[in-house]
Amino acid sequence: MWSRFSALIPYFGGKRSLCPVIFKAISQHIPQQQWPQVTFVDGFFGGGATALYAKAQGMRVLTNDLANRSKIAADVFIANDRVTIADEDLYRLFVNGAEHPHFVEEHFVPSMFMRKHAQFIDNALAQINRIQHVTKRQLMRFALIQYMLRITPYSQIHSVDYFQKIEGEEFHRLGMSRVKKIPYTCMHPIRILTELQAKINRAIFPNGHRNEAHQQDVFEFLAGVEGEICYLDPPYAGAQPYEIFYSVLDQILDQEFRRLRWSPRDHEANPFNGPEARKLLVRLLEAAKKFRVVVLSYGSQRYTFEEFEETVKQVEPSAEIFKVNLRYPFTRKTDAEAVRKELMAVIAH
Repeated sequence: MWSRFSALIPYFGGKRSLCPVIFKAISQHIPQQQWPQVTFVDGFFGGGATALYAKAQGMRVLTNDLANRSKIAADVFIANDRVTIADEDLYRLFVNGAEHPHFVEEHFVPSMFMRKHAQFIDNALAQINRIQHVTKRQLMRFALIQYMLRITPYSQIHSVDYFQKIEGEEFHRLGMSRVKKIPYTCMHPIRILTELQAKINRAIFPNGHRNEAHQQDVFEFLAGVEGEICYLDPPYAGAQPYEIFYSVLDQILDQEFRRLRWSPRDHEANPFNGPEARKLLVRLLEAAKKFRVVVLSYGSQRYTFEEFEETVKQVEPSAEIFKVNLRYPFTRKTDAEAVRKELMAVIAH
C-alpha cells in the first residue's frame, strides 16, 4: 500500500501518515471484514492518500474536490482501474506538433521555470490536449503535473528565485535543501517521466467497484451521494490557502493567467480558511449526519482543542474527540517544528 502513495502528488498537508489512525477508528464501528460492502465518501480529496487507502481496502470510493489538480488525480487513481501509461504515451510528449500556445514561457519564465522547462511543458500540454481518450488524457496531465513538481523546490511551484539563481550559477545562495533538488532540475524530462511512469502505473488497480471522482461544491456533493463512511478534511481556519503553493500549477492547467503569487494573508481563496470557517464546519457536520460513521480531520492552529470540541459537540454531542501527532512532509521546518497536533473527531450514528 505504501508504495502506491509514492505516485500521489506530494501534497502540502497530505494525510499519508494519518491513514492507519483514520481506518483504525473506522474499524471500531464497521468491522474490516465488512469494508468491501461499504461506500467511503471523501468530501475533500486533496492529495488523495485517504481515498486511495480506502480503495485498497476494498471499499467503494466516491471522491470530491473543486481543484482541477485534485480532480485529475482522482480520475487517475480512484475512478480509473485499468488505463496506464505506455512508453509511446511518453514519447508523444516530445513530438513538436502544430502551433500551440506558449503560456508557461510567456508568463512564468524566469520567475518559476527555466525557458527549456517552459518550452517542454507548453509543447507537452498541447500534445496531451489532443488525446481523445478522456482517462488517458487525464493520466498524462497528471504525469506532467508530477514532472513540474519534481523539478521545483519542496514540490511547490511558488519560488520566484530558485531557477534564476541556478541560471546565474549562484549555487551558494540556494541553501542545502534546494541544492539537493538541482539534479532533478537539470535532468532530461524523459528520465523523470520514466521514473514517474512506473510509480503511477503501480498505483492503478481495480477493487471490484465502480468508483467515482466528482468536482462539486462540497455541500452539493454530500447531498447527492449515499454511503456508510464519510471522511472530511476541509481547509483549516487561519491556514495558508493551498493556492499559495499550487496557484501556478492551477493556472497552467486552466491556461488562464491570474497572478504570479498569492499572499499568505489572501484567505478569500477559500472560505474555509477565512472568518466563516467555524460556521462552515458546523454546516459540514450537519450535512454529514446521514452517514453511519463520520471522521473529521482538522489541523487548525487557530482553534484550541476545547474550542474544536465545543464546535463539534454543538452538532454531535456523542462525538469522540482526540489529538494525533502528525508530521507534515515537504516542509522547510525542522523535525520538531514540523510535528503538530491534528484534531480528530469520530462520530457514529
